[in-house]
Amino acid sequence: MVEILRFEDYSFRYNNSQKLSLKHLNFSLQKGDFVTLIGATGSGKSTFLKQMLPELASGKVISGKITKQTKDFAYVSQFVDNQMIMETPRDELKFVLDNQGCTTNEIQLRITEIASFLGIVDLLDQNVNQLSGGQKQLVNLASALILKPEVLLLDEPTAQLDPIAAEKLLQMVHKVNVEFNMTIILVEHELEQAVKFSKRLVVMEDGNMLLDQPIEQVLKTIFQNDNYRNFLTQVDRLALELNLDTSVPLDNQTLNRAIRSKQQQLKCRDRGQIVWVDKPMITADKVSFRFNFNGRQIIDNVSLSLFQGQSYCIVGPNGMGKTTLLKVLTKQLKPQSGKLRYRRKKYDDSLYENIFVLPQNPSSLFMKDTVQDELNYQIEQSKSNKTINDILDKFSLNGLEKQSPYDLSGGQQEFLALALGFIKRPEVLLLDEPTKGLDPNKRIELGSLLHEFQRGGGTILVNSHDLLFAASYFNHIAMMFDGKLSEFSDPVKFFSDKFFYTTEINKALRDIFPQALTWKDILNLES
Repeated sequence: MVEILRFEDYSFRYNNSQKLSLKHLNFSLQKGDFVTLIGATGSGKSTFLKQMLPELASGKVISGKITKQTKDFAYVSQFVDNQMIMETPRDELKFVLDNQGCTTNEIQLRITEIASFLGIVDLLDQNVNQLSGGQKQLVNLASALILKPEVLLLDEPTAQLDPIAAEKLLQMVHKVNVEFNMTIILVEHELEQAVKFSKRLVVMEDGNMLLDQPIEQVLKTIFQNDNYRNFLTQVDRLALELNLDTSVPLDNQTLNRAIRSKQQQLKCRDRGQIVWVDKPMITADKVSFRFNFNGRQIIDNVSLSLFQGQSYCIVGPNGMGKTTLLKVLTKQLKPQSGKLRYRRKKYDDSLYENIFVLPQNPSSLFMKDTVQDELNYQIEQSKSNKTINDILDKFSLNGLEKQSPYDLSGGQQEFLALALGFIKRPEVLLLDEPTKGLDPNKRIELGSLLHEFQRGGGTILVNSHDLLFAASYFNHIAMMFDGKLSEFSDPVKFFSDKFFYTTEINKALRDIFPQALTWKDILNLES
């Protein structure tokens, strides 16, 4: 094996912080490696990636050194909008190649090749402002791969992709790893797909590398650790919780056989009935929207009612209109037809006082230089009786007060944005992909915050590609496809009716326990 990168006793901190973000790291990378990094939100994963491209790291090296045997690194950020500067994907890819001095003919050939490989040919001439977050991420990946790098650095590339697209993307990354010996470093919070392709797993904690081993060894180790058990895939978690006679990682078919052999000792839990309150908060009646007169319907004759104290989740492929629907429901975009009501009345200015919208890019909500300033400003504006310490504790922002909100990790930015929203005491939350950038423990924290809001009579509508989160925390789920919205169903009915678009546990066990959606749904009668 040929070593192409080495970190030796490497420490780093950001300019606005006294705390080390990376602490005495020792790490080596061999040509052709496929390494996945996991760890808590803010543990240093993204910071570590950026050290290989110093122009991205605004801070100071405190100790140690990095030795590189190649300069051919390409980076894909978790912040999809930060890498795009041109009007169309074609112009974006052309700009990248122009900077490499490529000829016109070579540019055309390479754009055609990469667009075909990633399945984005139909997106090439669309305005990037009309692309979904997931579509933008595919364009960002194309911009990286078109450079033919030796090392590809991926910072949560699947965070805004639907599950099917996420699997395809990682299959493509695996393909270039295997067929072209391209070296991959992948930062992920979601191991459902990564365990299928990665050879080596690194666990980061508070700027340290806690574990760095072959993936099979790490999975069993983290099951014994309360801080990391939730990072396991649902299939592996269930196998280890039930002490099944299998190795991990394991596939769905192997889990099915193992569960069938113990079926008499197991049962599926009853999720209970949903209690309704007939108080509609937001109502849409046959609403349609398109960006221009001759364009396709992005929102096509959608009707829905969101009731007080209920939680709703919309899932579906990228580019099907989910984000646009949220913007239409809040009149950020004006529908061409249909009616919108808030508490059975026409929309007026009070709408914006009672609804909080979390966009896909949470940093668009920030206006101040530090986290503390952001929170203090919102507390003053909302005349809230909450103290800044209350908010820091509730949203796990302690220790970040003096940091710029723009230097926070993606997950920390999500929680800061949510904190700003909760300070306003809204009646309705509309959240666009709120789990992106969140590690599994933070997703559980978010779910608890949403349940608390709902128990207080709040109404929640979320767009999400996170099917496990949808199955775990919402009363009603619907799918959006080609601008149309299906009827909302309870989670069991919705997911048990699906073949591909369902949770991994449901895929694996639908012929044994058709109502099982998560590992927690399978109960051991002998324990």
